[in-house]
Amino acid sequence: MSCEPTGHGPALRADRRARGLSEQSRDVTPTADTVVELLGQQAAWCGEKVAFHSSYYGDGRDGTQVTYRELDYRARAIAAGLQRSGVIEGSPVLVLRRSGLDGIASLFGCWYAGGIAVPIAERVGPGVASVIADAGAGFALASPATPPSVRSAVDSMAARAGEPLVWCCTEDGDPGAWEVPVIDAHTVAIIQYPVRGARGVVVSHSNLMASLATLAEAWPGDQRDVAVSWLATHHGMGLLGTVLGGVYRGCSTVLMSPSAIMARPICWLEAISRWRATMTVAPDAAYRRCVARSTPAQRAALDLSSLSVAVNTGQPVRAATMRAFIEAFAPAGFRAEAFTPVYGLTEAGGLVAGGAASPLPVVRYLDQAALQSDRLVDVASDDPAAVEVVSCGRPRAQVVIIDPQTRRPCAPNEVGEIWIAGPSVVRGYWEAPAATEHTFGAMPARAHKGPFLRSGDRGFIRGGQLFVMGRCHDLVVVGGTHYHPYDIEATAADCHPLLVTGRGAVFAVAPPSGGAEQLVVVQEVSRRVTDTKLANLIQLIQAALTEHHDIQADSIILMPSMQIPTTPDGEIQRSACRDHYLDGNLNPLAQWPTPGPTGEVGETNVVELTTDVIARPPRAAHS
Repeated sequence: MSCEPTGHGPALRADRRARGLSEQSRDVTPTADTVVELLGQQAAWCGEKVAFHSSYYGDGRDGTQVTYRELDYRARAIAAGLQRSGVIEGSPVLVLRRSGLDGIASLFGCWYAGGIAVPIAERVGPGVASVIADAGAGFALASPATPPSVRSAVDSMAARAGEPLVWCCTEDGDPGAWEVPVIDAHTVAIIQYPVRGARGVVVSHSNLMASLATLAEAWPGDQRDVAVSWLATHHGMGLLGTVLGGVYRGCSTVLMSPSAIMARPICWLEAISRWRATMTVAPDAAYRRCVARSTPAQRAALDLSSLSVAVNTGQPVRAATMRAFIEAFAPAGFRAEAFTPVYGLTEAGGLVAGGAASPLPVVRYLDQAALQSDRLVDVASDDPAAVEVVSCGRPRAQVVIIDPQTRRPCAPNEVGEIWIAGPSVVRGYWEAPAATEHTFGAMPARAHKGPFLRSGDRGFIRGGQLFVMGRCHDLVVVGGTHYHPYDIEATAADCHPLLVTGRGAVFAVAPPSGGAEQLVVVQEVSRRVTDTKLANLIQLIQAALTEHHDIQADSIILMPSMQIPTTPDGEIQRSACRDHYLDGNLNPLAQWPTPGPTGEVGETNVVELTTDVIARPPRAAHS
């Protein structure tokens, strides 16, 4: 099988001729009600065109590919095997996540059988055990390459949850024996557990199709597009924006390994250059890593001129990230107009806001002191107190900004919680009616009809565009003043090249003895260094926090690279990191101050710090 992801030439091209597309075929819009019908339509329309190409580094050397017709064929075969094993419409099926084409075929195979896909990681851990217990699935789908140890571990977890499993193999079905399932738009398609300990989010076929139509509005595309992605294909924007979005457009998508990007970020841009990609999706931190970990020679070898849409899914999207990326890669042909900041969440079916009338991302400059009190005061871009806030584009659903305490709509100059309504909002949490009612049944005190989804995110609307300020529970409140953790995280990471960009977590904790909340900074270090160097890094962080935010941390923890908990898409999980900190499970390279033998904070430091550098002045009071 060829390593080049096209059936019409030696390489993917952005032009129609190289991909054998007619004017009529490229303008066809799917009319499906379910993702089963969607793939069936595209298999008929696109036929031998490559749907997905999978390559670890995106260089094609170890690649495999599947056409639209082949993917439909494989989905039918997997579905037939599941149906023979007893899967019927509405049966939850554990789908062991595998990277690349096997994982995509498994998802579609589950849907083709009428089942409800419940993706779980092959790396068995506590998070998998909680999903198995919550989902109550009676079936599990795995490939022949799944290690026996993984199957045994999953069986043990299912037995403890009282759910003995019937195992199904992706290679055991006969596509000719497949029976079309009796499903419709309201049938549940997937239960997603976005992060460890999260509730199962129930997503129907109609939610997925509504979200795909919204994506097509936010960043238009067609069958001529070529996408490159390394996001996890069973979750979030990796599933919606990459896998299903690619099938919805009928385009070709090159899939890479997330591990490859973490080890060598530039290979993502090299793949875009190689395949002449027109679209890509990634969190804000990935763009930052490409700038921090690329050399002038590597940048000079790239050609990013084909890229028309570079979706930035970070929460929040940072103007500094986009400026640095544009400056670094404009010589390689990257255009600022390609940046497309968006906002979405699983409970809303994916995309909530994205795309705008402005050709460039919109940035507002707000007074820092006012923002710390949730007030919006515009200032000049060169004001020393200015905070940059990036628009996530036009809302693609009904969005209102609500004071979560009073449930009243916020004034135009206030920050509040983002509440959402619309056809893409999912039906609720799996077998959790009380949590569903709390999160999805929110009713404003006045002015707006409900119910609404409480997003748990903070933001505001200006000029018809949504600005997202981060998670409500991530907000750091110290001395009565509000701090956005990502601002402090960016300040800490920018102190020294040894500190890994986008790999920090900031949160507040209550001391065991009571009193004011304490500020904790957890930051990864790119490589192991001497204790003296670690001490210097901690001193640099403290000095930067004082200079830029007029605060100091009560605790600073330096971690080895890639040890802070993240989502499958690489977003930092501050709450999980906080839990690890409180449980004493972080295993740091260095920590200041050193915890005492009974968990109290001791006076002796694990690294050599001078007290005159780390002495904390009284915190300044802000209005």
